[in-house]
Amino acid sequence: MCSYSNRDVSRSDVNSSDVNSSDVNSSDDQFQNAACLRSHDFEQRLVALGCEALCLPCDDVKSAEALGAHAAPYVFSLENDRIQLAPRAKTMGNPVVVDFSSGTIGFRGRQNVRQELLVKAVLGRDKQSTPNVLDMTGGLGRDSFILACAGCNVTTFERNPLVYLLLSDGLYRAAMDVELQSIVQNIDLHFSDAAKADNLAFETAHYDVVYMDPMFPERTKSALVKKEMRVFRDVVGEDMDVAQLFEQARSVARKKVIVKRPRKSAFIKDKKPTYSIEGRSSRFDVYQV
Repeated sequence: MCSYSNRDVSRSDVNSSDVNSSDVNSSDDQFQNAACLRSHDFEQRLVALGCEALCLPCDDVKSAEALGAHAAPYVFSLENDRIQLAPRAKTMGNPVVVDFSSGTIGFRGRQNVRQELLVKAVLGRDKQSTPNVLDMTGGLGRDSFILACAGCNVTTFERNPLVYLLLSDGLYRAAMDVELQSIVQNIDLHFSDAAKADNLAFETAHYDVVYMDPMFPERTKSALVKKEMRVFRDVVGEDMDVAQLFEQARSVARKKVIVKRPRKSAFIKDKKPTYSIEGRSSRFDVYQV
């Protein structure tokens, strides 16, 4: 667990057998797409994050020279004081990094987040509430961050160790930014598989809203033209247990379940939501419990 309301990081989540590479629904080939450059600085950052025991599902290399002889198309490393997942081919674009202080997410966080569709879906008509939200599919943490900006108390699960480490590092750096400290205090990150029915985090907390944004199978047209998402999919893969995640969300949520979907896609399990909030490319299906 990485709770950024304090600097203590529990090793229990990292050492737990609750999550391993077989729990993440990707092929072995996808895991071998990346090599990890385990430099001294990288190892020191793992210690700072409390993640030195985290097993990364990729080949370890100890030096730039050894990396040069490796065939992996992606490199996981610490560069410019940030953990990143970088494609080796320049045509694949920039490295994937979690940075809440700049770029699109930094801009969105500084705007009126109450106008964000996700925030509208979570808060509904009760604009004064600060619900406890479980983000079952943390990913790069953007949705959790927006919800935290809106004052929600957010528990975030991420089961892929590479993605977990990217997000943990982003929150670690954000906690050192005076403008972001009060926001990331509202985010409690866990290395955990939300699909597991015996997840201890379900038993020890109460969630008003459960949110999920699963990685769906790629569509044939322009659903994933963004190079960052292409890198993400190549290494992480897809969530093949969406139906199980949905049922788990319904069993945990006290008030509502929210599912992010491509705007024109079918409902999960063909179950019609109570209502939907639509954007240009995606929508939020709201299921009242």
